Amino acid sequence: MFEEKIVGDTPAFDPKQLIGRKIEVNLMNLIKDYSRFYTKLIFQIERVEGERAYTRFVGHDTLREHIYRMVQRRTRRIDCIQDIMTKDGKKVRIKTVFILVQRVNTATKNVARAAAHKIVEDVATKSDFEDLIKGIIRGEIQKKIRKDVSKIYPVGNVEIRKTELIEKIVVPVAERSKRRKKEHKQKEEKTKDKPEKTKEKSEKSDE
Repeated sequence: MFEEKIVGDTPAFDPKQLIGRKIEVNLMNLIKDYSRFYTKLIFQIERVEGERAYTRFVGHDTLREHIYRMVQRRTRRIDCIQDIMTKDGKKVRIKTVFILVQRVNTATKNVARAAAHKIVEDVATKSDFEDLIKGIIRGEIQKKIRKDVSKIYPVGNVEIRKTELIEKIVVPVAERSKRRKKEHKQKEEKTKDKPEKTKEKSEKSDE
């Protein structure tokens, strides 16, 4: 989707520890479009070869400050959350937010939400996961929502604020057990260190 681009560095004592780890990258750094500073992409490591870790795209998120700025006085915010299966069998959770330019009654709000819900569902079910995400990043789906829902009531800003691929990379049982033992050992070491620090403070106060 984004070709083979380097998205960052991540440390690990054992390459196996990287499997399943998530990395966040600002969209503007990948597409060189500074107007998209408020969008972050989320990648998950699925395999490691030598010193390279290969990821897959698992979703995106939008800065809260950007969403807050969308909402102005005397407007109505409407949110949609839906789980949809794409044409290639990927289950995706999509969270959409759009603004009606004035406060409206509950009936109008519900009709507008239903219309936006249907638009997203129609597009997603007819698209592969990759094409769906490209449509969201380019703003094509948002433009369609604004155009069609405005026939019901004038719409201001529209944003698909979050997507999430509802799948998990399976980490081997042995590796999960190893991680738990390591975390448990670290907790024990921290617990042992606490009394020693307290004792040192006590000795200093006696002096």
